[in-house]
Amino acid sequence: MRLILWAILSALLLGIAAWLTRPGIGDFDAMLRAAIGTKIATTDVDAGGDALAAVALIGCKLKPSTCFEAVRGSLDVVEEDRTLFTRFHVTGFDRETTCTGAFTRIWCDRPLLEN
Repeated sequence: MRLILWAILSALLLGIAAWLTRPGIGDFDAMLRAAIGTKIATTDVDAGGDALAAVALIGCKLKPSTCFEAVRGSLDVVEEDRTLFTRFHVTGFDRETTCTGAFTRIWCDRPLLEN
């Protein structure tokens, strides 16, 4: 009987922790900003591609905050609160993915940024 009570109490505490730590749209934006910053930092300007992409990368390297705002403005993000976790449906740049957030972490089915 005690084991059942401990299991119920543990599940209740886990549910409360999940509810308190589910990420919101601000956390999604922070994750996207970090991903863009990593992409900018790890991509060479002369890595190939067209001239427009190289110019855009140079601009992003000079002012990453403007680059984030341009990318975020081009994405349509719909937040879906599921009580214990959050779903983010992201569309833009001819791509679509679903991200899930729980316990302060966010992960996506497909990468947000192209490799």
